[in-house]
Amino acid sequence: MKAHLLIISFLAFALHAPAPAHAIGGTSQKPNVLFVVFDDLNTRLGCYGDTVAKSPNLDRLAARGTVFTRNFCQQPICGPSRASFMSGRRPDSLGIWSMTRHLYDAHPDAVTIPQWFMRNGYTSMSIGKVLGGYGKEADFKTLSVPDRRTGGKTKDEFAMPDGATLPPNLAKDLLCENRDVKDEACFDAVSASLAITELRALAKKPEPFFFALGIFKPHTPYKVPKRYWDMYRREDIPAIETPARPRNAPEIAFHANHEILGEPSAHRTLDEDAKREIRHGYYAAMSFADAQFGRVLDALDELKLRDNTIVVIIGDNGFELGEHDCWGKMTLFGWDARVPLIISAPGIGVGGVKTSAISELIDIFPTLTELSGIPSPSELEGTSLVPALKDASASVKTAALTQYPRPALYWGGGAQALPQVMGYGLTTDRWSYHEWRDFKTGHVVGQELYDEQTDPLETVNLAGTTEFAVVVKEQQALFDKLLPHLPKRQK
Repeated sequence: MKAHLLIISFLAFALHAPAPAHAIGGTSQKPNVLFVVFDDLNTRLGCYGDTVAKSPNLDRLAARGTVFTRNFCQQPICGPSRASFMSGRRPDSLGIWSMTRHLYDAHPDAVTIPQWFMRNGYTSMSIGKVLGGYGKEADFKTLSVPDRRTGGKTKDEFAMPDGATLPPNLAKDLLCENRDVKDEACFDAVSASLAITELRALAKKPEPFFFALGIFKPHTPYKVPKRYWDMYRREDIPAIETPARPRNAPEIAFHANHEILGEPSAHRTLDEDAKREIRHGYYAAMSFADAQFGRVLDALDELKLRDNTIVVIIGDNGFELGEHDCWGKMTLFGWDARVPLIISAPGIGVGGVKTSAISELIDIFPTLTELSGIPSPSELEGTSLVPALKDASASVKTAALTQYPRPALYWGGGAQALPQVMGYGLTTDRWSYHEWRDFKTGHVVGQELYDEQTDPLETVNLAGTTEFAVVVKEQQALFDKLLPHLPKRQK
């Protein structure tokens, strides 16, 4: 079984030895790094082409950096995703697919990105939710300064001054709160303020820094100040473009949507008003998160750190808001698997460009080490994206891998529980191939094939048709090459 959980070494794409520390912004000093992780942030952003989204600060970063339009998470749920990209290893290599197993519990000697930078002369710190899922106040085993969760138990609530009355809630859905409060009443605003304070102190120090900031929104519940709700008119919120499940898709591709609809035993049904309010709430929460990021970006400029600071923003996983009859994440569909990645590396490439090069979140670790001129750990399984930063037309890999288990909520069995079925999504330039397998035997219990060129919304499953049988076999051959640790495919 151990071999089943480990990805054979050649899955770790070839890592190039980094060049010596180069000048960024006209200085020979090693660059600083600001790494910002948003929770449940999908590509509903202005810089990704959403004409309704109001994301001026992320768009501002995009204007001076590179937007990766085909970037994928390794598992669309926070804990396993973060364990993966922070360690630079895939979920199967870590044996982490649920919220009950944390990185250091499974791998006591694991080294994360900020820890590695600290070993290489950086001051490393973290504020907010960056590594783990939920439940642990301190995530990283060691950093230069102990990491901090600034919201505690109030992260889902408005924190009012002593004696202050909470303004009325203008929203109706149980996942939404629209109250006329200041930003400071919210968890993420507190995190951003603390980050700015720390950046002011770091700017005075001679050594470079690695600063990780976790922004909780736009995660549910959609509780943000009224002014962010007011940025959108309800009638302007786009209707669900693909509300139906893909034609011919297997049942195992879906789940109970518990995050929005509640536990199966107490499922609720959303009427059209509730659907529009939830979608409105997501946009409002995204704009609130964007504003907090903007404050930190302003501080970088004010402290004259921009020219020697690499800035990276990501979403830890995507999120569906009614697409494919899905609410939440935990599927292999594009809305869940594809996530934002924007990298601004001063002095590298041309700012304000988009690249369609396929990329994955596990590529961030080797990308940052190469940009910073420090070595990479030998166990990394990603590929440096520096070639795509230098030339947006460059390609760094042929495919991206995303996976998710079934049952979708299997962690009730404890930290050592194994999933019954694992779904693997393989995305290439044209195709998105999903294969659902019995985790122990390799028996294939479901297949999907979507043509991302002619059907980017993934409305028709082509697997099982005679016309596309050859394409399925081609995708399976690539699948087997990239996942040699899996048992032989059983029909």
